[in-house]
Amino acid sequence: MKEIKWIYANNEDNSSRYLLGTEGERPIFCFGINPSTAEPNAADNTIRKVTKISEHNNYDSWIMLNVFPIRATKFDDLSKELSEKEKKEHAENLKYIKETLSKYDKVDIWLAFGNHIFHRDYLREYFVEIYEELSKSEVNWYITKENKSGAPAHPLYQKNNSELNKFDKIDEFIKELKK
Repeated sequence: MKEIKWIYANNEDNSSRYLLGTEGERPIFCFGINPSTAEPNAADNTIRKVTKISEHNNYDSWIMLNVFPIRATKFDDLSKELSEKEKKEHAENLKYIKETLSKYDKVDIWLAFGNHIFHRDYLREYFVEIYEELSKSEVNWYITKENKSGAPAHPLYQKNNSELNKFDKIDEFIKELKK
């Protein structure tokens, strides 16, 4: 069995996670809405699903990123209005995203944050900011499927053999988020 080399970055008190993934030659970058409890060698159900879907789509590694880095096992635990500390955590998250993806000439990004993107104004705003930053590079956008809302489906509710499909509606989706 191949030894897993972990990629992991969090803040000092572990209330935020910026990166979680595995090293490889062909990674997929998966964007969730916010992290839960997963850490190296301690996957949660979402991370187990990300691993299986990534492998099924011939990626040898994955890196989980999030629109917002604050850990919460329940979405409703995320702040409705952000504190200055939470805004600083977003800035740190964006720094990690840019640094990580700048190491690659071309990146495949799997959007997998579900409908929660619509439930906090700052999440829409932050994803638009991330999108605009990443669009400066060569990016292929993927989803497993599109929810009725137009949001990319969350991996937890997908089959292990789900196909990653090009997300050709990314520009349309961004316009919707900006409304």
